[in-house]
Amino acid sequence: MSNLGNKQIMASNIRSHLDSLGLNAKDFSNRLDFKYSTVLDWLNAKTYPRIDKIEKMANYFGVEKSDLVEAKDTNELPNKINSIVRQLNIDRQQNVVNYSSNQLKEQLQEENTKVISIKEAKDRYQTEYPVELLGYVSAGTGEYLQDWKPEEILVDNIPSKYDYALKVNGNSMEPLFADGQIIFVLKVTNENLFDLSNRIVVADLNGESYVKKLVVRHDELRLVSLNKEYEDKIVTENDAFYVRGIVVL
Repeated sequence: MSNLGNKQIMASNIRSHLDSLGLNAKDFSNRLDFKYSTVLDWLNAKTYPRIDKIEKMANYFGVEKSDLVEAKDTNELPNKINSIVRQLNIDRQQNVVNYSSNQLKEQLQEENTKVISIKEAKDRYQTEYPVELLGYVSAGTGEYLQDWKPEEILVDNIPSKYDYALKVNGNSMEPLFADGQIIFVLKVTNENLFDLSNRIVVADLNGESYVKKLVVRHDELRLVSLNKEYEDKIVTENDAFYVRGIVVL
């Protein structure tokens, strides 16, 4: 690779990191105690930084020296994300991980649990799975499963093991479950509620069925909504309560 090519790659990589941090050449030169004119020469591919300058920039950006020297992949977004995340403290890095995990879970659910009509499926697909839908389960105000007549629908993906399927009504379990989404449930065989704590369950509370996160403590039993706009439901000793099953995730 020619020296000119090296300069261009270096210039592009430095500029990419500056853009990801929202810095201009003047701010950057001040923060690292570089001459402003020298930084401009690097960014314009006129000169090439010495190794000690490259190392100082790499440490500041939180990357390896090779990330500044070598040509990047066409998709630079992951590199920009990594550069930013490395500069965050541990708590903020965990926030990024939590948000990213939720985004991936939503994406996988959108790709793998698409509900369509039987007629549409027959016209467009030959690999759909028939599922008997036993009713609605509420992510909000409660549903009566016994009021629902079982109905066969087609979905494009099913888990390897489940006992029955339900449709979610409401958005209190977003981002995990969306309104109208089909969920698959395994019947509960263990009566010890402590073993079910922190699991997503289908439970009956005073005759109405909910899908919630079950949290069990020695002095409290709570049905938790993942959407923080909704209040949790506290189960008391006077309530009629039992768990129907565990949602297959």
